[in-house]
Amino acid sequence: MLFAAGWAQAGVCEIVNGSFEDDGPIDDIIVQEPNGWDVNVPSGQFTGKIEASWSTDGSFSLSLYSQWFTAFDANDAGTVSQDVFLDDVNEITFDLKLDTYSGLAWDPNIATTIVLIDDEIVWEPNTSSSDIRGVYTGQSYAVEDKYRDENPHKLSFGLRINVDTANGFFEFYRVWWDSIDCVIFCDGGGFLAGDFNRDCHVDANDLQQVLDVWLLEVDSGDKHNLFPDDDLAGFGTINFFDLAILADNWLQSSFKEQQEVGAVNSNGY
Repeated sequence: MLFAAGWAQAGVCEIVNGSFEDDGPIDDIIVQEPNGWDVNVPSGQFTGKIEASWSTDGSFSLSLYSQWFTAFDANDAGTVSQDVFLDDVNEITFDLKLDTYSGLAWDPNIATTIVLIDDEIVWEPNTSSSDIRGVYTGQSYAVEDKYRDENPHKLSFGLRINVDTANGFFEFYRVWWDSIDCVIFCDGGGFLAGDFNRDCHVDANDLQQVLDVWLLEVDSGDKHNLFPDDDLAGFGTINFFDLAILADNWLQSSFKEQQEVGAVNSNGY
């Protein structure tokens, strides 16, 4: 699906080599760091490559592996990082693949993949499943306001071991990362609550969507369910509570420039 140019733009934070295509194959990223990325992969515990065994954008991706029969302390990790500016960025998107060497289950309570900003974990897979092997495209992290300033921030992607092991695993865990990108919505303003069609405006088109589901029971995660406090057993009803939230943003636009103008006007300057 194509969207208007003002709706979303990718790559604004200028991630360098986000699909790991610049260098071709690299047998050991400890020996040769991929262009744009700083490598922190403890030798003997983890290893990493740029390889063509799986990719979603171009021919190559980054793979990180835990080593066989290696002692780990809980929270030992291997990561690659680069500094980015997140001032106008709403989401960081990425694709990944998770697998084990022998094909046994990947329990996220034992090992997991992580995304970090300034060494703080901001994303990791859901731990409700006992086996998270598979391909996950279009994953995203919604950038928190505390990172959306004019300062550079360290963005990292990695593999972490969650448990202490004296002799290591009779298995090793493998993650591939690809298509890492930054996305902005509405020129950095993000979406207002009630902007269901994501055109950066809350108007009659969005109201029509509410009317189409009016008084229906929907899943608690449904986009029309703006007021989750009245949810029961995982379901919500679209009612006046949800409509009131939409009404708060009625005929508002979420383009960042317009928000800044509105803030200036409200302060009398």
